[in-house]
Amino acid sequence: MDIALFSPSSLFADAEEVSVDEEVTDVHQSFVERRHQFPGMELVIREFSFHQLNANLLWPGTFAFAEWLVQHHSWIEGRRCLELGSGTGALAIFLKKSFNLDITTSDYDDQEIEENIAHNCQANGIKPVLPHVKHSWGETFPSAEPDWDLIIASDILLYVKQYPNLIKSLSFLLKSYKSKDDKAIPSVGNDQSSGKRSIYI
Repeated sequence: MDIALFSPSSLFADAEEVSVDEEVTDVHQSFVERRHQFPGMELVIREFSFHQLNANLLWPGTFAFAEWLVQHHSWIEGRRCLELGSGTGALAIFLKKSFNLDITTSDYDDQEIEENIAHNCQANGIKPVLPHVKHSWGETFPSAEPDWDLIIASDILLYVKQYPNLIKSLSFLLKSYKSKDDKAIPSVGNDQSSGKRSIYI
């Protein structure tokens, strides 16, 4: 697997210090399409040769998480799912094709990321493309009343300085959720309750 390119100094910088945007200048965007093996299928995924926020490549956790979700597919079936840090959209595409999961992708407020996820959906037969939410962690969420009852994410904790922003976004999603029906949500682990939003990271 290719190594993602990033600036090590951005991992631990304070919010007031140099931003990733300021460190990366005049980068001509190019892409490469790769075939990736997921449980039971092969996906063709277009990846950025470089992206300033590391949304460019599939990271190892994506494949491990896909295997885990296949083993626990009863926990996600029938759910309305939001994926944080979707990157290329590969995991969401896999879940849509495997389980027809009602899933929405999301990532940093960046048009190139959204367009690349749409491209990968079409390249793998997902039409219409998956819904997408552009959301930078810590900022106001685009939807005042989000109705997803499952939040998933993998390989999203690279930048330490983004942890507080991630917690802020997750807190909003958890606190704002209101169950719209009386249908029991499948229990997860020791959680025997219904009508609650779950998070798998």
